[in-house]
Amino acid sequence: MPITRINFSPDSHEALFSLLQDRNESVASLAMEQILQSSDFDKLMQNYQDSPEGLVRKRVHQMGNIAKRRQLLEKFLSSVQSGGLDSWQAMMLIDHLYDPQSSFTYLNDMTNELIREFNLRRGGSAAVAKFMKERNFLVPTQNWFDVSNYLLGDVLESRMGAAPLLCIIAQHIGTFRNWQCRICLHSGRFCLLDENNTLIDPSEDWAVKKKISAEQYHACKPKEILLVVLSQLFSMAVINWEPWDIHLFSRILTSLYQLDPAQLPYPLGSFLSPERKYPEISEP
Repeated sequence: MPITRINFSPDSHEALFSLLQDRNESVASLAMEQILQSSDFDKLMQNYQDSPEGLVRKRVHQMGNIAKRRQLLEKFLSSVQSGGLDSWQAMMLIDHLYDPQSSFTYLNDMTNELIREFNLRRGGSAAVAKFMKERNFLVPTQNWFDVSNYLLGDVLESRMGAAPLLCIIAQHIGTFRNWQCRICLHSGRFCLLDENNTLIDPSEDWAVKKKISAEQYHACKPKEILLVVLSQLFSMAVINWEPWDIHLFSRILTSLYQLDPAQLPYPLGSFLSPERKYPEISEP
């Protein structure tokens, strides 16, 4: 959902920026929210970024960071809706949306090192499976509700992550040796499937299984994989009750599913939402 822009008068702008000097965080936050919706936001940032008031400069900097995150989120949502993101790009953006300190350069550096190491080998499914196993990429057997299992940067650093993330990493590395594969579901697990129907299962220590029949797998579209990852991140945010994570992932999911946030289960949504229908409970 695009941000609604509001046209304020010059006097209103001046009044709002004067409130940024208020020591009361609640007052300043309300003013910042109004300024962020201004149609002249970029011009205002330039005018006030060198303010003689230290507190104003600090809050202008904060608003600049907030605006960048909002723009990145809108770009992410529109790209997903238009089908313009592959699974790798989506994981890169999710990592950055979750952690503003995440660096695309750092993620690429870690990945490029793996690509250089794999480029010294022969390609093929067996080579990919062996490489990922030798580099100690594992699906965790415990701590399943750790958000780091579904964040690209954390998985690249620790070499431990959920099967969808490991599949995406292996698929990305393999493309640089012209190894083509799809991500699929097999026996309820995310796996890789090459052009010869050879399957690689990261959940079974990168086991390779040949000649998998069409009835034994479901080929996943990039958006299906993305929604699974986002749903898991949202579930873990609720389980661990992390307010910012809940806000971020609920915003993404409700936008992608075109839902009113009020329709989320209470207390995340509205208890009195007219759209929600509760099942009738029959008497025993």
